[in-house]
Amino acid sequence: MAYAAHTLFSHDPLGARFARAVEGIRHWRAQRVEFDKVYNELAQMTDRDLADIGISRGQIRDIAKQAADAV
Repeated sequence: MAYAAHTLFSHDPLGARFARAVEGIRHWRAQRVEFDKVYNELAQMTDRDLADIGISRGQIRDIAKQAADAV
């Protein structure tokens, strides 16, 4: 098992792992910004405005999540 772990990471320099970690954080942050943007915009709409576009207030979180996942 130690050999497998050693082989897995032996060709992966620390810099590359760090770069992937930073990219992961950037991606998470972009998703969070998009979620907040969509959620806040929809949450500020009146129930009538939401109904006009076919959305219920209970769907706002799911719609914001879908938008964030698309980033």
